[in-house]
Amino acid sequence: MTIPIFIVIVLALYLAFNLGANDVANAMGTSVGSKAVTLKQALIIAGILEFTGADLFGHEVSQTLATEVSNPILFADAPEVFAIGMLSVLLASALWLQIATSKGLPVSSSHAVVGAIAGFSIVAAGFNSIEWSSIGMITLGWVITPVISGCIAALFYSQIKRWILDQPQQLKQLDEWIPWLSALLLGVFGIIVLPKVTQPLANYLINQVGWKIPSHDVPLFIGTTIALGLTFYSWNQLSVSSYQLPIQNPSWKVLGEENLRTKLSAELVVPVLLVV
Repeated sequence: MTIPIFIVIVLALYLAFNLGANDVANAMGTSVGSKAVTLKQALIIAGILEFTGADLFGHEVSQTLATEVSNPILFADAPEVFAIGMLSVLLASALWLQIATSKGLPVSSSHAVVGAIAGFSIVAAGFNSIEWSSIGMITLGWVITPVISGCIAALFYSQIKRWILDQPQQLKQLDEWIPWLSALLLGVFGIIVLPKVTQPLANYLINQVGWKIPSHDVPLFIGTTIALGLTFYSWNQLSVSSYQLPIQNPSWKVLGEENLRTKLSAELVVPVLLVV
């Protein structure tokens, strides 16, 4: 039995459409809500970064979904069953994402795919076809992720509130803290992104040019250069700017809340987008 390729393409595009509708809202909702970027800018940024992220870092997740949820060896004698099952996964995941998006529910697309693969495999090959240890780890991630992200957000916001929002001159404090906050964000993203992005450059310098350096030195050097450059640039901007009318009211909720929030969001979001 041969499945027409156009059916696969249509279902894949249908799933991708719903992935974008839900995941882009998850990723860019805070940036648009804080007015750091407009809706149009968010769509352009998300389109570029979602594609880049999937291309550079999607292999490991794809490998997990393809081989570590259900054992594909069990379908070696009936590959058409496996193919039809994966088409069912595409359709089921896309339908659920469309329903969730229409209801305004932010859901995990990868978790929807995991559930769909598990459901198809149980019907096709029984409960023993599922890698329950992998399902357990993924399920644990569902529980741990909100807790960890909540703790990090609470810690981060508490420090911003203490050192910027609750100060008598919030804008001045903001300008003093922006270089450090930007460097912190660049450092976190650099740890994740730069080793993968700079791997071809490191291989070229080591194998072709003949430099005897550890491969991790290249991302460390590039990341440090970017962080230092942004920090000195920010400090230079501070030295040539001054605020004639600083906010004196200690209650940031009363005066300047929207402008301060927008400035803080914009100055933190832009460096991250530039690095990613």
